[in-house]
Amino acid sequence: MNRKDPPWLQQTREFCSYSGIKIVGWGPHMLTVEAKSEERAKEIASQLGQLGFSTVKNDDDAYAGLLNLSRNPAAVETKIASFDISRRPWDEQIEPLIWALGASLLLPSLVTNSARYPYWVTLPLGALSLVLFSWDGRRIWGWRLETLPAALRVRRGFRWTTIPWDPIRDVKSMQKGRQGSVAVELASHHYEQLGTFKDSFARNLRDRLRVEIAQRNGDHQ
Repeated sequence: MNRKDPPWLQQTREFCSYSGIKIVGWGPHMLTVEAKSEERAKEIASQLGQLGFSTVKNDDDAYAGLLNLSRNPAAVETKIASFDISRRPWDEQIEPLIWALGASLLLPSLVTNSARYPYWVTLPLGALSLVLFSWDGRRIWGWRLETLPAALRVRRGFRWTTIPWDPIRDVKSMQKGRQGSVAVELASHHYEQLGTFKDSFARNLRDRLRVEIAQRNGDHQ
């Protein structure tokens, strides 16, 4: 057994091998197994419950026929809760700078006549870079999120919107290629869009907000 493997893994491997359960991944506090149907997922959850595992819900994995379990769900929630959702990932935040650099290199060369390429090439490329800088700057730098005691605040395009926690029922994400859009579902069945992000950030944002909602619902009970 690898020294980095969790101490419960060997016993769990043997149990799964005997029970015909296919393990597809694991981490310090998480076990992921194959479960191609809801009935099979319930069966596996019951079997692994004998070893102290509890189901960790994840819409994406359930759709893919996978099941997540943990012997320490609190540790999983703590990891999710520590994820920074206040700003977009740093690799997204540098995208506007790339367009700004392109515009700063191409457009001034038209004035100084120092362009290496004809103006009919440099001008459109420079203008496009400027437009993309403005678009991405507003979309990326203009986005923020704050989780306040009474409400969720989201800034889109540098404009803030406040969404009270009470009417929020769930958080949904929809994958679009390598990106995912995230929206909160309200009691009125209206969806408030939070934005479109890289898929990993979208899933982490969704899971973190679901933890926030669950904690607040628990406080109100």
